[in-house]
Amino acid sequence: MNYFAYANLMDIDLIHGVAPSAKALSIACLKDYELSFGKTTDGAYDGARLVPSKGAETWGVHYELSDSDMAAMDRSAGTDKGHWAHKSIILHTANGEVVNSTTYDMPNPSGPAGAPAHYVEPLLKGARANKLPPAYIAKLEKLLKGA
Repeated sequence: MNYFAYANLMDIDLIHGVAPSAKALSIACLKDYELSFGKTTDGAYDGARLVPSKGAETWGVHYELSDSDMAAMDRSAGTDKGHWAHKSIILHTANGEVVNSTTYDMPNPSGPAGAPAHYVEPLLKGARANKLPPAYIAKLEKLLKGA
């Protein structure tokens, strides 16, 4: 199964904690979406979400993982509680390929939030280790400053 990580799961060590089969295929861009943070519908968690924004780009890591690892990630993400849900997306890889993938998005957030403190280090570590575009990493650093 293909999965696009655009927040803390860009960190290979973090994703392997839940999905040991995850293999990074490439870096990729989700066009017309902006990385943001919000509170889940029930207000129980803060986390990453995607906000439609014409002309925006959200970069991340395109992974391949087993179906059983995706099921483990679903349990961890609270998909059964409506905290996050699968979103089918089209990615543009750094080498020009267009690929279908799946990611998580927060359905019906109950409000905005800052980046959870436990997201900051793995998000930046993953962005740097996977060599996302330098301008995008600088944008992330600015977004996460003070989190």
